[in-house]
Amino acid sequence: MNQQTLRVAVVGGGMFFEDVIGQAIMDFERYGIAPYLGSIGQGRYARDLADVQVEFVAIGTHSPQRGTAGAICDWYRQGVPDTRIRPFYGERVWEEIIAEAQPDVLMVATPDDLHYPPIIGALSHGLDVISEKPLCLSLEQADEIIAAAEGADRIVACDMHKRYDPMNVKLFRDLVPRMGEINFVRAVLEEPLEVSTEVFKWAARSNPFSYVGCHWTDVVSYYLGVEPISLHATGQKKLLVNWTDPDAGEPKPIDTFDSIQVKVTYDNGMEAVYENAWVNPADFEGPVNQEIKVFGTLGSAFMDQQDRGLRYTISGEGSRTTNPFFNGLTPAYERFDEMKGYGKDSLLAGLSAIIRRRFLGAGLEELAGDYPTAASQRSTVALIDAAQEVADLNLAYTQAGDGSPVTAFLGDGEIEIRDPLG
Repeated sequence: MNQQTLRVAVVGGGMFFEDVIGQAIMDFERYGIAPYLGSIGQGRYARDLADVQVEFVAIGTHSPQRGTAGAICDWYRQGVPDTRIRPFYGERVWEEIIAEAQPDVLMVATPDDLHYPPIIGALSHGLDVISEKPLCLSLEQADEIIAAAEGADRIVACDMHKRYDPMNVKLFRDLVPRMGEINFVRAVLEEPLEVSTEVFKWAARSNPFSYVGCHWTDVVSYYLGVEPISLHATGQKKLLVNWTDPDAGEPKPIDTFDSIQVKVTYDNGMEAVYENAWVNPADFEGPVNQEIKVFGTLGSAFMDQQDRGLRYTISGEGSRTTNPFFNGLTPAYERFDEMKGYGKDSLLAGLSAIIRRRFLGAGLEELAGDYPTAASQRSTVALIDAAQEVADLNLAYTQAGDGSPVTAFLGDGEIEIRDPLG
C-alpha cells in the first residue's frame, strides 16, 4: 500500500479543542478517516482513502506562561505515543507553525474575532483550512476569505456540525419536504453562564448570536436553500454588563449582550426567529438549551435537545440531560476510546474534501456539496455582521424610549442599515 500523509496543525486550544477537535484528530491519526466516512454518507470513498495517514504535527496557543500547547502535546502522547506533535506559542503563532512544522492543513479554533488572520495567512502559503464557526464576524472579511480560497484553489471548510445532527437530518431531509411551503422557523440555542464569564475571556468581543446562533442560520440556509433579505435584531444587556466576580467580589463588567433575538425574512417569504443567550444558570438540566420549530402549510415539527431521551439524577448533581450524540465515546481496545457523533462528523467532512482534492484530484466545484464551504457561510456572516449593528442601535433607542426601529436590508447581497431616526 502506497501510504500518503496529510499533515495537520491546529491554532487554539480552548473548550472546543478539549471537547471535540483533539479526540477527533487522535482517532484520525490512529486509524485514518476511512473507518468513519459512512457516518457522513461518504462510505464510497473509504477504499480510495484507506491509505491516507493523518499526522498531527503542531498545536499553537497564545501564552507560553499558561503552557496550554505543551499540556495538549503531553495529553496527545498518551493516545499516540509515537506522535511528532510540537507546541508553539505567540500572538501570530500560525506563522511559526507554517514555517517550521510545514502542515498541509490549518485548523482554526481561536476566539470568534480572531479567525480571519490565520485563515488568510494559511491560504497565502497554500494550506487548506478548517475553521471553527463562525467563519468570521464581518461580511468584508468573509468576502476576502472566499476570494482568497478561490484564488489559491484551496478549501476553507467551516465546522457547522448542526448540519450533521441526526435530528436535523431527519427533520429537514424527511419531514420538511412533506410540510408544504414553510411559513416560519423558530430556533433557540442558549449557552451556560460560565461560557461568557469564565470559559471565554473574549466574550465582550462577540455575542451569543454570533457564537451559537450561526449554527441555526446555517442549518436553515443549507437545508432550505434560502437567502436572507432583511433583519431586525434586539438584545438585552443586564447581567453581564454588571457582572461581579463571585470569588473576588470585584466588579468585572463584560460589555456584551446577555441575550439576542434576531428576526430574519428570507427570499421565499418565510420568517425565522433566532433566540440566543449565554447566561443560562448552572442549575439548568442540559449542557445547552436548543430547540427548533418548523411550521409549514401542511404540517409542523418541533425538536428539543432535552427530549433525546437520556435524563438522570445523581445526589448532589441535580437532574440532568446529556447529549452523547454530539461527542460520545465508544469503548476501544486501546487506552483511549474512540469518539463518534456529529461534532466529529463536521470535521471529518472538511478533512475528506481536503484529502480528495490533494490525493484524488477532485476539483473544488465537485467537492462543494460535501462540506460546509466558506462560500456557504456568506449569508450567515452577513446576518452576524448586521445583527450586531442593528441590536446595538436598537438597544440605545430602547433605552432612550424610542422603541427598536432599526432594521437591515440584505437583499442585494450587501448590508444596508435602515435607521429611520438616525
